[in-house]
Amino acid sequence: MDADAGPAPAIVRLAFPPEPRLLGTIRLVVGIVARKAGMDEEGIEDLKVAVSETCAVAVGDLNRAGRLDPIEIDLVESADRFGIEVRDRAPAPAVAPGDPADGEIGEIDDREFGLALVGALVDDLKASTLQDGGNRTSFWLRRGPGTSPEPAQGSVLDPPETLPPPLT
Repeated sequence: MDADAGPAPAIVRLAFPPEPRLLGTIRLVVGIVARKAGMDEEGIEDLKVAVSETCAVAVGDLNRAGRLDPIEIDLVESADRFGIEVRDRAPAPAVAPGDPADGEIGEIDDREFGLALVGALVDDLKASTLQDGGNRTSFWLRRGPGTSPEPAQGSVLDPPETLPPPLT
């Protein structure tokens, strides 16, 4: 590691079963970690809503598919921003010919609606599918002026490709 590159981002990794009753606990943990990372109160609330929405969609998709795969979350603190990555193994919904999801104008699905909401709350949002199936949603917020516990040191949250691989 290059000494001039600054410290590596600090990562807290969580995994929980797809149970709706655990979403409040996840919000609580995100709030605590973001507060310790120096995020301001508005940013903390935005992160809690964003992670709640992302996880609620994953819980719903996994439950509809009858799957018990854990939902994984990385909370990433860097010098000037705080990021969250949520991974789930929910299968892609089957699309029948003539179904609104088949390209016709129709209702937006839960995941698309959730991503639209999250996108309105965060500075950057990336959503992709995992190689072995499932979804990866990454988002981050910059720290407000004067909220960083230390002066910024050049270490930033890189695109999702540089985050640790999902747990297996």
